[in-house]
Amino acid sequence: MIRQLFVFAITLVAAVSVLSAQGGGQQQPSPPRQGQPPQTQQTQQQQQQQQQQQQQQQQQQQQQQMLQQMDRIATRSQQLSQTMTQQMNRLRTQDREQGRLLLQLCDTVNAQARETRQSMDRINQMAQDRTMTQDRDMQRDMDRLRTRLNDVSKGLEEMVTTMEQMHTRLQSRAGAGGGK
Repeated sequence: MIRQLFVFAITLVAAVSVLSAQGGGQQQPSPPRQGQPPQTQQTQQQQQQQQQQQQQQQQQQQQQQMLQQMDRIATRSQQLSQTMTQQMNRLRTQDREQGRLLLQLCDTVNAQARETRQSMDRINQMAQDRTMTQDRDMQRDMDRLRTRLNDVSKGLEEMVTTMEQMHTRLQSRAGAGGGK
């Protein structure tokens, strides 16, 4: 008798479970997740997507600005190098060695600017990959790389500005002392 009651109870529990899973034959709305109405969740998802799109647009604009900055740095350092090469004979003998070293430094900065530009291009390519951008850790790491490259480009720009000032001083000394 106890065995029959036990089997009956198990059968009853199974039947209740099946009916619960089927909604008891009635169409009941599924309960909202996390205690929020479905419309609120949809609105939040849309807002989150908009924020992600805005963030991606901002990152693309920043990347474009950094690329343009690196192009300007490379152009300025290349022009400075060409100008210095042409004007080297006008420098005083004692300033020629300084001019030669400054020219080498300028060429090095130009090469660094080109390499940094290539690194930025590679990061941009990585940013286009959906698997990379969907992983939060990868996204955070790419953001750190962008920040570092931005710091590098600012440093290179400051170097070019300083080298231009040094070149101007060397040229003014050349004008004051003649080419001797």
